[in-house]
Amino acid sequence: MKILATDVLMVPGTIILLVFCIVLLILLLMQNKKMADVDKRLRRLMRGKTASSLESEIIHLFEANDVLTENAHDLQRRMDTQEQIIETCFRKSGLVKYDAFNQMGGKLSFALALLKEDNNGIILNSVHSPEGNYTYVKEVKEGRCDLELSSEEEKALNSALSTR
Repeated sequence: MKILATDVLMVPGTIILLVFCIVLLILLLMQNKKMADVDKRLRRLMRGKTASSLESEIIHLFEANDVLTENAHDLQRRMDTQEQIIETCFRKSGLVKYDAFNQMGGKLSFALALLKEDNNGIILNSVHSPEGNYTYVKEVKEGRCDLELSSEEEKALNSALSTR
């Protein structure tokens, strides 16, 4: 038996071709597995449904999404309105009760500081005396009052400023 030069060259080429075929076979098996998974998921999705029923369900989901989006926008508008209202409300307070006149007793007089979040507001001072009740109002800007404050008003203001 005689071995020709062409036979020697064919053996390595055949081995390379055989390895290439094995790699292709492995890739084909992997693709078949992936296709089976996709087919399984598609069958689960389409279980009991036709193409038209699936289309109507998708349309229904888009309509429901539009309703939810509009509701979210409506809630955001309401929250914005509420935040604007809250900004105008008094959120901090401080109250100090005291006896304006030592002989009266009962601490019927009071100083009440009412502040918004930005520390703007008022101080009400109600003085109870034997002749009647007198109420005074002082404006507070940025936590300070331009008018002189009594010790009770000062305590009420400090109490309101320390409120969170």
